[in-house]
Amino acid sequence: MGLSVSWRCCRRAAAGLTALTLLAALLLNVIAAPALAGTETGEFCPTCPDWSNLDGWLAQKEAYERAQQNGAAAGGQGEGAVAVSGEPASGYARPEMLTAAASLSGLPGNLVILDVRSPKEYMSGHIPGARNLYYKDLQRDGGGGLDAARAALALGRAGVDASDSVVVYGGESGADDSAAFVFWALSYLGQKNVSLLDGGIAAAEKAGVALTQNAPSSRVANYTASIKPWLLVTPENLEALLSVADVRILDARDFSDYGQSRLGNESICLSQDKLYDSSGIRDAAALKDLFERRVERDGIAIVYGTPQAYSLFFSLELMGYNATLLEGGWWQETEWAVSNVR
Repeated sequence: MGLSVSWRCCRRAAAGLTALTLLAALLLNVIAAPALAGTETGEFCPTCPDWSNLDGWLAQKEAYERAQQNGAAAGGQGEGAVAVSGEPASGYARPEMLTAAASLSGLPGNLVILDVRSPKEYMSGHIPGARNLYYKDLQRDGGGGLDAARAALALGRAGVDASDSVVVYGGESGADDSAAFVFWALSYLGQKNVSLLDGGIAAAEKAGVALTQNAPSSRVANYTASIKPWLLVTPENLEALLSVADVRILDARDFSDYGQSRLGNESICLSQDKLYDSSGIRDAAALKDLFERRVERDGIAIVYGTPQAYSLFFSLELMGYNATLLEGGWWQETEWAVSNVR
């Protein structure tokens, strides 16, 4: 029980420390949000938690975000607003995590767009202004998972700062595990605002974006990570997580792999075909129906079966669930592994 409270408290506090959502940032000059408290001007500060009254601050933050969302839904635009078209369908708990290709031309100029394909694919044609950050440059040599130190160096070379708002895309129009990996990696490293381009580069082309072979110049940055350890399951914390009453174990692999071996008899198979179609992630109604019958809203979802697990992690976060990710196959050597292979 102690771990459950501690984990959830950290998770909620971390959510409070993230900056305004991408959508809210785009409409910041549009919406006149009520002054709720938290700054010298009397306006509520969504990135300045009141540690002396965290529950009260979280309640204020929820009210603030509702006001932002209601203002966005009203569609009002004021002086200095950034025009955005083709926003993702409503209904996602965290719509700022998903960027529609049709809105690329309306995004602010200081936004960092990362193309996570190989350098060869990047140079064959990419979204104007996008920087190349090959997803394998964030992983250990030979693959096998995130190397935080190596990732920080790669992000610095790409000119990314931890405070930047970032849109990530890859080459797949449906589930793109490489782009989802970078989303999870940046979240784990403490990046404040990260979203995925729905449908990847194919969606951008379909939306009329003219690709270019010109690489933008960018300064080298000193990337400083602020690790969020609760987003990664390790051999040291797996047993404690499995003992939490409201934990759910989700296997992102195909059903055939799930049938041969899995992490505990209680694990549930949620393969990618349930989450994505050929054009991108499924709509909020489909994901809501899928998750509500399998995952506790206030519980913890342990996601495993990489690389597919990265896309499942993203889907859960998009719908507002508390997810943590287990990288690699080391779980198969633990006492909780169940095998049907004789």
